[in-house]
Amino acid sequence: MSNVFFKSLVTHFEGLEEHLNTLDAATGDGDHGTTILKGLRAAADDADGNAGKAFRKAAGGASGSLFGLVVGALESTIAGQAPLDEALSHAAGRISQMGQAKAGDKTMLDALLPAAAAGADPQSVAIAARQGAEATRDMSAMRGRAKYVEGAGVGHLDAGAISVAEMLETFAKAAGRTP
Repeated sequence: MSNVFFKSLVTHFEGLEEHLNTLDAATGDGDHGTTILKGLRAAADDADGNAGKAFRKAAGGASGSLFGLVVGALESTIAGQAPLDEALSHAAGRISQMGQAKAGDKTMLDALLPAAAAGADPQSVAIAARQGAEATRDMSAMRGRAKYVEGAGVGHLDAGAISVAEMLETFAKAAGRTP
């Protein structure tokens, strides 16, 4: 099931690539959608049962490492190794540690932390992630390239937070179709 899910993420993110690149261009280097899609393609093609590692290697850089943890969390939930909230909470803790970021810093954590706190129900998780991602529009960036742009990115959505929300919404849709 995990490869099927990651293939559905690839299809979904193919439609989002330009939008995510545009979001990222306002506060970063403009390649977020392309980077995420590259990592997701590798995760979908992974035959070793380690989609997170495949994502990390293919995407590279900081976002590859950070989003690789989210991909790994989803993979462990699909495999029945951890409930969704525990897997996301673990990923968020590692991301916070690696990136020295916290809630309110206008990062992917602004979607991931509320998602992890929403419980194990995929629908509730997806709703919390979307609300967290949308809240980044009014935040001042405290981490990453966005903190160096004029106004610290206020008025712009964080591309990483939007990607987390999109991944979790796709997960919730997939979970709704499984027995």
